[in-house]
Amino acid sequence: MAVRQIGLDAVPALLSRSERLFVPGTSGEPAALHGLAGTSPESFAHLSVLTSFVSGLNRFDGPALRAAGNVTGFFPAGHDGPARYRQLCATYSGITDEIGRFAPDILFVPVSPPDRAGMVSTGLCAEFFEAAMAAASCRVALIHADMPILPGGQTFPLDAFTHVVRACPAAPPVHEGADGTDPVSEAIAGHVARLIRDGNTVQAGIGRIPARVFARLTGRRGLRLHSGLLSDPLRTLMDAGALDPDSPVCCATIVGSRAFQRWLDGRHGIALRPIAHTHGFSTLAAIDGFVAVNSALEVDLSGQVNAERAAGRMVSARGGLPDFAAAAHRSRGGLSIIALPAMAKGRTRIVARLGIDGPVSVAGHDVDIVVTEHGAADLRGKDAEERARAIVAVAAPEQRRDLLGALDL
Repeated sequence: MAVRQIGLDAVPALLSRSERLFVPGTSGEPAALHGLAGTSPESFAHLSVLTSFVSGLNRFDGPALRAAGNVTGFFPAGHDGPARYRQLCATYSGITDEIGRFAPDILFVPVSPPDRAGMVSTGLCAEFFEAAMAAASCRVALIHADMPILPGGQTFPLDAFTHVVRACPAAPPVHEGADGTDPVSEAIAGHVARLIRDGNTVQAGIGRIPARVFARLTGRRGLRLHSGLLSDPLRTLMDAGALDPDSPVCCATIVGSRAFQRWLDGRHGIALRPIAHTHGFSTLAAIDGFVAVNSALEVDLSGQVNAERAAGRMVSARGGLPDFAAAAHRSRGGLSIIALPAMAKGRTRIVARLGIDGPVSVAGHDVDIVVTEHGAADLRGKDAEERARAIVAVAAPEQRRDLLGALDL
């Protein structure tokens, strides 16, 4: 079947004939759909939407999401999100299966203009496109002339789509907004960097602490990167020659500034792969020397991690943290590191025990080292009391007496 050429003004008609819309997130967000803001809300009221939007990266206030009959996602939508929103309890590795169960019948994919072979690139994102393309009967390519293209990125033949919208307006860069630094982040980054050796394969979440860790690894050699999401600090390591030139950087998506996107365009040595690969058990089990560096909201004295709820509300999600923490803990020569400030906004981040307010995002047995600005608590080879005392030692000094008094071992 020939690909049908349409304009953005024809999109509401497509949606009116659909029931289940999947909206990809991170740098795969179909920002052109925000141009439908003037469309009557009734055009979307019948839709069920599944989205992989990520808090702080993507806009949950677009017309298709705000007016849909119901919206399901994996991260909190925030105050400006859809009124009828539900957040599933799933890790990133589980989202692919959720897409299959949802069975979307329509999908919008931002892509580059086709090359001479008729192939289009999905730019800086691979995450869930493969799974969604296999499920959806209506597959709409949104062509962006300014899309950065990685030679190691994901591509599809243009004729794999049912419709194409050409000359879509330029999309703003998806940026994590973690610029700057502070003494606490610098101290934490210093402790973490000392745990990473030449030749390690490193995974790091997004945020200020991972950015500062990368800045402190420029003197390492032979590092490899395997992560779900990478951003501007990737350039720091590549420019410094810290990475193994024979091992492509592997991730599912890249976000960052406009300048970073220009630097990425046409760059070799970066492989974008679907989440089913980057977070897959068989992939992660084959990595030796895997060091996973992730942050959290709370850690208790058994090493359990809460990365989701604070002050009685959901502020994040499990994401890829459980996948990477478990893999790094089991990796030969690997480390599962949780790095967080000892205090934040007047509240201790090291608690005696996670309670109702703090769900267990990562089991304590999958955590090797807890790092705060006060040092690194190595939990390996310790019994329950020794683990607890090691964690207390990196808590805020003014909290340590109370934490020791709460020990129930």
